[in-house]
Amino acid sequence: MQFSGRSVLQSTLLTIQFVHIAGCSTRPRADYSALGLVEVAGVVSLDGQPVPHAAIFFHQENGSYSYGITDRSGHYVAMFNSEKSGVLPGPKQVEISTVHSPVPGGLSRATEDDDDQAVAEEEDPDLPAKQNKRGDKIPSCYNAKGILKVNIQKSDPSLDFELKSDCSTTGAT
Repeated sequence: MQFSGRSVLQSTLLTIQFVHIAGCSTRPRADYSALGLVEVAGVVSLDGQPVPHAAIFFHQENGSYSYGITDRSGHYVAMFNSEKSGVLPGPKQVEISTVHSPVPGGLSRATEDDDDQAVAEEEDPDLPAKQNKRGDKIPSCYNAKGILKVNIQKSDPSLDFELKSDCSTTGAT
């Protein structure tokens, strides 16, 4: 039996396509149901003005965190990771910053989709959890010094942070 070069090439390409498709469909999916994630969203403002393109982190004692990025109107949705929204229940240290970012390359590289929600990828886990850099529009009391604390117990679609330049706000509103 004789095979032409063309038929060998076609069957090779077909095999490669099959392996690629089969490999993609067997990707494991995370089961988040056992985590008890709580849906959290709200608005971040400073002296009554919405804060666009700010990152909000909900830090746990073990160093892990959920995060959100504000859109132009200061609205955020907390994300457990780049695929799933939510925050683990319990006490959290909150950090809000316009320079410390879960987006590779910084918050200025965040893009916005049609929904006006910032789209972000996860931060490099080797970056220090707290970086207070010059140029942050948020006073350091809300990031490096960490005076904001919340206890996440139930879904809260309006966990707003009305920050003040004089650092007089010490929690969510």
